[in-house]
Amino acid sequence: MDLQDIVQLIKNVAEEQGYATTNGEVKFQVFIDKHNAVAFEIWANNSSGYVQVHQWEEENEGKYGRGVYSLRSYSDAVQFCNIMIASAALRARRSA
Repeated sequence: MDLQDIVQLIKNVAEEQGYATTNGEVKFQVFIDKHNAVAFEIWANNSSGYVQVHQWEEENEGKYGRGVYSLRSYSDAVQFCNIMIASAALRARRSA
């Protein structure tokens, strides 16, 4: 599995779904907002050979928490992209 392929897939889906992304090829953020936990920090950890995903935790002093997903295959990456798509769609239906 090529970690840069995974990173690019996540960035492409994030952009398509209206997420903002920060710069970075190894560690970066994708988020709609950080208030409703529709925010993730992605870390393509070359030493471990997989991609870690951390979710925003406002209760945790406004920081990213422990890793909630470990993407170890292309299928894992696609499943995470589905989470981003669903999160964007569900959030969009909420009223302010």
